[in-house]
Amino acid sequence: MSWDPNQGQNPNQGGYGGYNPPPQSGYGQQGYGQQSYGQPPQGQYGQPQGGYQQPYGAPPMGGAASSLGASSMNMDPKVAGGLSYIAIIGLIFFFTEKQNRFVRFHALQSIFLAIIAVALSIVYFPLAIALLLVPIVSLLFSCLFGLLSIAIFVGWLITMIMAFQGKYFKLPLIGPWADSIVSKNAVV
Repeated sequence: MSWDPNQGQNPNQGGYGGYNPPPQSGYGQQGYGQQSYGQPPQGQYGQPQGGYQQPYGAPPMGGAASSLGASSMNMDPKVAGGLSYIAIIGLIFFFTEKQNRFVRFHALQSIFLAIIAVALSIVYFPLAIALLLVPIVSLLFSCLFGLLSIAIFVGWLITMIMAFQGKYFKLPLIGPWADSIVSKNAVV
């Protein structure tokens, strides 16, 4: 009768309960990735040991500094500009952001776009009901409203994508109007 210290363990696991220490190669270095003198210690899979290290070229972590200027909301201006196209968030961002012109412009443009969409909806429904008596006119009116709705949606989507990319994109009519209001009320 022989004594087996690994008795009762899965034979496919090996080692101590499934843990296999890494192979050692000369002077205590791990054999997975040879490390030369003077480099920071490497963990498993060649990642640096220690806490989080910021990638090269990334903006500093603490504030929301970017090429678009500092934000008073401690957000990246690209993210704040893109998020301002979501429902009521644009209104919140317009009144809370005090120093970043990019965020204020996109927030105000989204507010104007939402006002136009709501106004078209308010005008459409009573006219659609009134025009039910004349089927051809009702059909043409519904097609026109459908095209306007698609144009508003495409404009909303494009401006949101451009804001997330950090670009000023002015919609016809409301873009220059929003830009002039933001420029006039700029905080210096």
